[in-house]
Amino acid sequence: MKRQGFTLVEVLVSLGVMTIGAMALIGMQQQTTRANARARDMTMAMQIAQNVIERLKLESLAWNNVTGTAANDLQNSDLLRGVSNTGAFSTLPERVSTNLGVTRSLANAFNIFGEDVLTSTASAAQLAEVRYCASHRLTWIFSTNRAMRADVRVWWSKEAPSRSITADFPLCADDNIRLNPGGTLFDSYHVVYLSTVLRPGAS
Repeated sequence: MKRQGFTLVEVLVSLGVMTIGAMALIGMQQQTTRANARARDMTMAMQIAQNVIERLKLESLAWNNVTGTAANDLQNSDLLRGVSNTGAFSTLPERVSTNLGVTRSLANAFNIFGEDVLTSTASAAQLAEVRYCASHRLTWIFSTNRAMRADVRVWWSKEAPSRSITADFPLCADDNIRLNPGGTLFDSYHVVYLSTVLRPGAS
């Protein structure tokens, strides 16, 4: 009677095919995980940029002077007083705001959940949690005191576990050099931009 079974060669070939298939599945899973992480970062960065835009719009409600100089109105605004025509990004100012008994920290640094982190008073553990930084650029359009363009820039580190965003950008300060095309950190960080137009007393 002839015995039924598998030869050693057949077993080895089967194991090889299974190993190749398993490696392909693992590689695909890793790519999916990385793609999901990038999509999450992009979504959160856009939410942060939109949040900053809304803060700018809110402060523009106190800007009412359109006939003369807007200096008095804008000097009372932490976010809008830096308007110019230099085309340079500047660091968002930190502040603590209290309205109707609710205190909020408004910063230019954010953790992975998009929560504001006051870097000037943060502990080392809190600084280590900073994932995103934001800055803004304000320029006059049409004519001075009539309308200004607001650009918001949010950036975060590319896949580099050893890189610390608060080490590269202490206090999340934007020096308007290294993130620009040709800058030393241009290829090391992801960047998103969001723009709007601000008008006196309107959002």
